[in-house]
Amino acid sequence: MQDHRGKTCCFSGYRIEKMPFRAEDTAAVQALCGALDRAVRDAAQRGYTRFLSGMSTGFDLWAAEAVLRAREHWPVELLCAVPFDRQADSYPAAWKRRFNACLLAADRVYALSRTYYAGCYAARNQFMVDASSLLICYFDGRPGGTAQTVRMAEQAGLTIVNLAVEQQSLF
Repeated sequence: MQDHRGKTCCFSGYRIEKMPFRAEDTAAVQALCGALDRAVRDAAQRGYTRFLSGMSTGFDLWAAEAVLRAREHWPVELLCAVPFDRQADSYPAAWKRRFNACLLAADRVYALSRTYYAGCYAARNQFMVDASSLLICYFDGRPGGTAQTVRMAEQAGLTIVNLAVEQQSLF
């Protein structure tokens, strides 16, 4: 199997309920989506062609949508890392639609487990870090899965682009 790490970027950030703004704050959402568009474009200009999303609400799905928008200008692929089948069953309807649209448009979907189990999100995060050389994240220091993924990425020597630093001046 060919090693694509040098051309693969993964994403990690907060679910919508942990973001420092509400989903209804369209100005904040648009600002973050613009930053994601620029980060994906910059990565594509540096030769990244594969973008790996963990498909949770909030940052992950916004990142997946940014990759789909980038396809109009760059030869990029969306890869989805789903930690377990039926991940989106508990999502609100609007997020479930976005999840399904991204899965249908994806170039590849990795379903890592048939069922939920304690640690399945950590396993997904490790899978993404192991497959990548770049992490684009939204991390403002709070504990949780994003903090864990950033630590994994640091330990693995990934280049890290943290959009929270850019966005904090907007709030």
